[in-house]
Amino acid sequence: MKPIHEVTILAAAAIVLFACDIPTEAPILEQRWILPVEETTLDVDELLPDNVDVEGSNFAVTVDPFTTSESLGNLCAACAPLNGTTAPVPAFAGSFMESQTLPPDVVAATISSGLLDLSINNQLNFDPLAGGGTLEITVTNGPGGAQLGQLTMNGPAESLTPNATTNRTIPIAGDIAATLSVSASVNVPGGGMALIDTSDQLSVTITPTLILVSSVTVNVTDQSVDIDAVDLDVGELDASLTDRIQQGSVILDVVNPFGVGVSGTLSIGPTAKAFSIGAGAVSQVTISYTGDELRSFLGVDNVTFSGSGTITGGGAITVTPGQKMVIKVTVDLTIRIG
Repeated sequence: MKPIHEVTILAAAAIVLFACDIPTEAPILEQRWILPVEETTLDVDELLPDNVDVEGSNFAVTVDPFTTSESLGNLCAACAPLNGTTAPVPAFAGSFMESQTLPPDVVAATISSGLLDLSINNQLNFDPLAGGGTLEITVTNGPGGAQLGQLTMNGPAESLTPNATTNRTIPIAGDIAATLSVSASVNVPGGGMALIDTSDQLSVTITPTLILVSSVTVNVTDQSVDIDAVDLDVGELDASLTDRIQQGSVILDVVNPFGVGVSGTLSIGPTAKAFSIGAGAVSQVTISYTGDELRSFLGVDNVTFSGSGTITGGGAITVTPGQKMVIKVTVDLTIRIG
């Protein structure tokens, strides 16, 4: 066993040697700071083509008016020998049809409610409904497709005054793919005296109004979109913090119901960075920034976050009102301490 005084001397020597390695300045450290900043969205209306708008809990689709018509000569073969004479109207039956496409880039829709305003112009010199005639107007999903609505006019309870216009309305509902078709079928018992002019026409002008759809399939290839601008509210960050920023990134946590991606430019304050959001239902995007870039907007009042871009991996997608891509923004900072 060593004497106590020898142990004390050895310990003192060790302290002297250790003291030679003690740093004269505090160490410089780095810390990672995560700042949840804001949430923004890309709303479904950014994906909608012209003539499709959000209308409450539905989409409103604008379809251009169109007309279907046919001449007496084509409807009534027996009328040809009587052309230009006043004679008993022959019995005949015939039909005619016309279609109108949905707005460009609308592939299909589910109509929850809609109205077609009809202007039935009878240029004939007789009432085709007289004596029990009928006019049936049918709306279908394209030529020969499923029925969306129908109007039947029966004489003599109803009439089509010669050389006059009669107005009616057809409610419609159901699934439609690209084309709205309207066919008119007329059945004339004949018998009354009239001037027979085979060039005279029976026509129906269709004006779609209040077409509301619960879902719509649209072509979004190369569609331009904007991410809603939001205030980041980062003006209260103190200079004692921002001056120590070394580098960092902006992290986007994305919930995407659309099944397509977006590539474009993200703007925060004076900075602009390229970004690309994938088509997955949930994804994360990290965008790197230098310390100088971060200081250009952190600690600055009235800084906004926004973005614009183009749909990637497009094609036709089905969307419903209220859908939105939700983007949660977080700033990930490396801070110098010491």
